[in-house]
Amino acid sequence: MKYVRTFIAFDTPPSIKDKMEKLQSELKISGADVKWERKDKFHATIKFLGDVSEEKLSAVLNEIDAIVSDFSETEVIYQSLGAFPNKKNPRVIWIGCDNPDGILLNLKNAFDHNLSRFGFEIENRPFHPHITLGRIKSSNQLKNLHPMLENLTFEPQKALINEILVMKSVLKPEGSEYSILQTIPLSKII
Repeated sequence: MKYVRTFIAFDTPPSIKDKMEKLQSELKISGADVKWERKDKFHATIKFLGDVSEEKLSAVLNEIDAIVSDFSETEVIYQSLGAFPNKKNPRVIWIGCDNPDGILLNLKNAFDHNLSRFGFEIENRPFHPHITLGRIKSSNQLKNLHPMLENLTFEPQKALINEILVMKSVLKPEGSEYSILQTIPLSKII
């Protein structure tokens, strides 16, 4: 049986990706051992589905389409440089995505609930949409990165999110490669 590694996301406008890449370049000066993400991968994951069997994929895509049709476009504010689990012990470096009207959280909850019938787990950890800039590989030169994480900021950038992407991820030795399986428009705000 063949599987497709799948996740649901929204993309970041190119002009904001450019600003994120600029901040990423400043962080790279630290020399820390970080696997930095490429600019074309600056998206925010709403729900990671994992391996979806090819037999089930069409039904899952139809369900995602039906869920998204109930939601309207929404504003996201890209802001704050952060790290998981925290800036003192970073594993993942990110820029946060604030969604004041809560549509993204409602959408994520709808995905959790409606896709559970296909066997996808409902995620219980808090939902923190973010753009991953990099993942720490080792503690090498981390001492140089710590002050940068504390002192650098990302000037808030607003964007209208008007579509949801269902993405395919192929794991390769040089890193994951993404392609779009389906683009689903959010309804226009009237």
